[in-house]
Amino acid sequence: MTYLIAFVVAILVLVFFHELGHFLVARWAGVRVLTFSIGFGPKIWSFKDRRGTEYQLAAIPIGGYVRMLGEDEFSEQPQPDEVAEAFSNAKPSRKVAIAAAGPFASFLLGLVIIYVVLITGTHELEPYVGEVIPGSPAMVAGIGNREEILAIDSREMNSWQDVSLALAERLGDTGTIQVQTDRGEYNVRVNSWLSEEVDPDVVAEIGLEPQLRAHIGFVADDSAAAQAGMRVGDYISRIDNRSVESWLDVVEVVRSNAERQLLLTVEREGEVVSLTLVPRTVVADDGTTIGQAGIRPQVGRVVRYGPIAAVPLAFAKTVDYIALTAESIYKMIIGDVHAGNLGGPVRIAEFAGDLAELGITPYLMLLALLTIALGLINLLPIPMLDGGHVLFGLVEWLTNKPIPLKVQAIGMRIGLFVVGSIMIFALYNDIARLVAS
Repeated sequence: MTYLIAFVVAILVLVFFHELGHFLVARWAGVRVLTFSIGFGPKIWSFKDRRGTEYQLAAIPIGGYVRMLGEDEFSEQPQPDEVAEAFSNAKPSRKVAIAAAGPFASFLLGLVIIYVVLITGTHELEPYVGEVIPGSPAMVAGIGNREEILAIDSREMNSWQDVSLALAERLGDTGTIQVQTDRGEYNVRVNSWLSEEVDPDVVAEIGLEPQLRAHIGFVADDSAAAQAGMRVGDYISRIDNRSVESWLDVVEVVRSNAERQLLLTVEREGEVVSLTLVPRTVVADDGTTIGQAGIRPQVGRVVRYGPIAAVPLAFAKTVDYIALTAESIYKMIIGDVHAGNLGGPVRIAEFAGDLAELGITPYLMLLALLTIALGLINLLPIPMLDGGHVLFGLVEWLTNKPIPLKVQAIGMRIGLFVVGSIMIFALYNDIARLVAS
């Protein structure tokens, strides 16, 4: 049920704002809108406004449309007194604006969502490497354990999410991925990288395993840690004058030192604090006795930006996501990325359900990525899609001659075939994943 609700909400939001872009600009351009529909198929609810536009909710919630007077040969044609309100009689510049308004609205929605996430707070896991997988491209390049990734291909990395996106941009490439860490610079060689893989885990495939830093995220009441004065947010930098590089170091020392006094150096709000911890003895599942402190790690950090500082960052991230999505589509078309990565409604539902269960922030970021993808796909110069209408409008604008309805009709049929084939292929991929799992 979670998957279904998350999927329907995502589609309704994305489709509504996309079609709202078309609707508002059509109204501005003086073109009569006959129908504003969310969903396809039989309508289950509708009403009309004073200007004759019917707003409807249809039975199949996998898309939507805005139908305009005289839009094509299939739509309602204008009466003599309605000619001025027909889409076919609008100026070419206005036709282009109406067609491009949907993708623009999708991009704008993505920008707004990203901005909201940035000011409310994002959960980021710092890009520290725990282990480097033996034989992996990262190990061959010389990257070692416990290094902090500072930049990839000259772009600053602040989290593992940044690392994933930077590596995703290199899918299908042959050449060198430049990785800068706190210990040096490395050239990771790749050859048609993961071009034959479906749903690749780019971080694992390059050979990196994230490391949990020794930040405390939870302190149990009446525990040894509470008695020692440890607090949520503390960073354990040293134990008995030995440097701590990861949470695993803390676990190993605590487990092997039950009832022994440990001197901890902790960084707390810019200050260095010394604490004394005596782990308590507990019996493990295998019957052995181990030490326990009563603490859990902080999995990542919450990063928030002010309302002003978030504006340029939201724009930058939106542009990055648009570029990544455009490059992924291009690579899929030319075969550098496996076509099996194309997903349909089932896959979207799976992602939506999984991320909705993780919290509102991951779900919102999925919406941002989906709305950007929706905008880009609709800009493809395929008749029937918004990009096809933009192309027709530009041709008419440049030649100063209207494109014959017959030519438009042929283009629409070709577009319908192409789009239908893509949808069928995406659905086939969804079914293949379900069968394989």
